Amino acid sequence: MKQSYIVKSFLAFSLASGVAMAGDIETNDDNDKDIEIQSSVQISETASETEEIKAAKVGINEVLAAIEAKLSGKITKVELENEEGNLVYEAEVFQKDGKTFNVVVDAGTAQVLTSSVDKPDHEDENDNEKDEEKED
Repeated sequence: MKQSYIVKSFLAFSLASGVAMAGDIETNDDNDKDIEIQSSVQISETASETEEIKAAKVGINEVLAAIEAKLSGKITKVELENEEGNLVYEAEVFQKDGKTFNVVVDAGTAQVLTSSVDKPDHEDENDNEKDEEKED
């Protein structure tokens, strides 16, 4: 009986630790520094789209309002995404100056978790070329 209690306690601790460690999204800020963010809605990475929709606690209108409160511009895309067990809305905002922002919004609170300027693909390629030149 005592052994069973110890095993159950260990199992519960292991599961809780695994959930806590699996819950961070790693992204980059504008200076390519890693940022770890966590959504208030944790879900299985293998959840179906229907399960994700049901798990989201805020709707698209709340997400749009949260984004508009933080950034000016035209919201061109919003998608509900399961990022490593974190349920978030990912959006793109196009501004008048030509910059596009990537925005991550918590699907449970509608809080903007992060926003960063989207680099055009050719900028990323140029960065890689510069890195390769430095290695030579």
